[in-house]
Amino acid sequence: MLESKVRQLVIDTRLRLGLQSTEHFDVYRAVTSLGITCVKRPLESNISGATLKTNKVKVILVNSSKTLGHQNFTVAHELYHCLYDGNLVSRVCKTEKFARVRGSEQVADLFATLLLMPEEAIFNQLRLRKKLDMKLTLADIINLEQFFGVSRKAMCWRLEDLKLIKREQSENCCINVIQSAMSLGKNTDLYMPTNDKIIISDYAEKASEALQKNLITDSRYEEILADADLLEKVMEVLEEADVVD
Repeated sequence: MLESKVRQLVIDTRLRLGLQSTEHFDVYRAVTSLGITCVKRPLESNISGATLKTNKVKVILVNSSKTLGHQNFTVAHELYHCLYDGNLVSRVCKTEKFARVRGSEQVADLFATLLLMPEEAIFNQLRLRKKLDMKLTLADIINLEQFFGVSRKAMCWRLEDLKLIKREQSENCCINVIQSAMSLGKNTDLYMPTNDKIIISDYAEKASEALQKNLITDSRYEEILADADLLEKVMEVLEEADVVD
């Protein structure tokens, strides 16, 4: 029952963004299209991300000291909180814990999994590789994780769930992740921390456009930019939070 409801939310989200179930889901293009601000910062804390919702803004904080694949999953996880967690004001999260979490965090992990790695897309990629109904190799798994932009752990968990690989193979594949990708000539950025400090948002851009079209006054423009600065201050508070789910 839970999975069917989450699956429908995933379908609705992809349709809202004009994406088919077999297409790659670009999490950063999605947050911009949905009017959500994404703040990436390297954190000393072990948290993966956080979500803050107010009447004015929806903000996702991502720990960029995690690997890029982990970050992508975090954004998808936090999208659930932003879009569908009706009682949420703010929340600090760890992600990619899968079956070890409960409540809304379990739902958010499931949402992220189905959003980033739809069953139809996985089987379509295997069909293109002529690997349907065949035992998957490490090369197949690496190609899948590269296509979907997720960590080896997330990819293997999804394939286990679909009964495409067994637990023993999953555990073996999660050893020497970077070296195995390099051996196939793959870009290894997916498996590395980015440690970037950026804000992904059209918040200030829209304000500038409104000012140029005389839709807002100079003073209102300055207020909006001040709000944007406030977002970073709020994120600094969240970064120091000791609460984790």
